[in-house]
Amino acid sequence: MFEFMHGPIWPSDPFTGQPMTDIKLVDNDPDLKSWNTRCSEFWDECYEFNSHEQACYFNKVTLANHKQELLDLLVNIKQRLAELNQEEFILEDQVTDCLNGGS
Repeated sequence: MFEFMHGPIWPSDPFTGQPMTDIKLVDNDPDLKSWNTRCSEFWDECYEFNSHEQACYFNKVTLANHKQELLDLLVNIKQRLAELNQEEFILEDQVTDCLNGGS
């Protein structure tokens, strides 16, 4: 799931993107950290403050502009997590359907 200052890997440090899952293979993977951070940056760009007569406005046009890049990053993240998984965790994708118009 995405939220302001958070990438799709939960939990993670909101300032560095560093996964903090307590699964060493995940937390220490530099690619996952990079992709998680990039997703967070794209998502955060959708938020505008004091815009459209609102204190916090989520710009769906900006999201549409980043959608394919986000989807590509999510594919990379899911593939890497599948490679690393030694039956230590369950991968739950709460983002892709949402980006594709689902709930």
